[in-house]
Amino acid sequence: MRSKPKKMEDIKNLSKTLYEKGKEGLDSRLLIAFNEIDSGGRVLEVGLGRGELTASIGKLKTDVELYGVDVAEKALERLRNYLTDFQLADISCEKLKFEDNYFDTVICLEVFEHLQNPYHALVELQRVLVPGGKLIISVPNYLGGHLMIYPGLITSKFFARFLRQNFFKINRFIPWGPVFNKDNVGRLMDSKCKNKFIGRFLLRGCQVTIRFLQMVTKVFGFKVASLYWCHFFICENRKNDTDSEFWIKQLNQASDFGQDLGWYDPSFHKKA
Repeated sequence: MRSKPKKMEDIKNLSKTLYEKGKEGLDSRLLIAFNEIDSGGRVLEVGLGRGELTASIGKLKTDVELYGVDVAEKALERLRNYLTDFQLADISCEKLKFEDNYFDTVICLEVFEHLQNPYHALVELQRVLVPGGKLIISVPNYLGGHLMIYPGLITSKFFARFLRQNFFKINRFIPWGPVFNKDNVGRLMDSKCKNKFIGRFLLRGCQVTIRFLQMVTKVFGFKVASLYWCHFFICENRKNDTDSEFWIKQLNQASDFGQDLGWYDPSFHKKA
């Protein structure tokens, strides 16, 4: 018999002591998000985790007003000194306490794969983000053994479609990984190689090798934490373009079904 979904308060209680111990310093993955944060303005980080990014923003970007949202109470308590304000909330089902169009930048790294209702979460992030504001979001490789509820959504192809269909313009797509010992070996080889074609060949070869190792280890029931990569989407909030014919055309062109059978329907975006 299928068990009933956990209630919101149950999820908060189960997550209460998550990330009680922190970690300092930025690896190459978090550095991508850190470098995308513009000076000044309000920044919201959803899903603080161990707090490496939160602490680095608080210490090094002192002209930024930093806010935080997490379902783990201990994480918020430990990082509260870096935050202007914070909220204990499950973004999958709760409404954020912040006003509409309040933040200039929203950061959400490797969170959506854990959510029961990713659409609700994206609507809330869009609501509090100013029109034209920046969304920095990432999802992990679904083959890496990372816990996720909707693996079919968490692919670069379908997650990009999910973002576009909800009026986020993807300005840049940044793949990160694969990694060995927290260092991006494939990307490092690509950047060091003078010939871009050879560099890209080495990068793809490294990715294929890691993917093969992941599949092999999965067959034998192993999970290798270092066999991990993720996808970053640097997006612009275009929520004011819902009636734009140009935007609808762009959405249709982004669909693999073609312009004649495009997947865009304005009724998808009518808010309750």
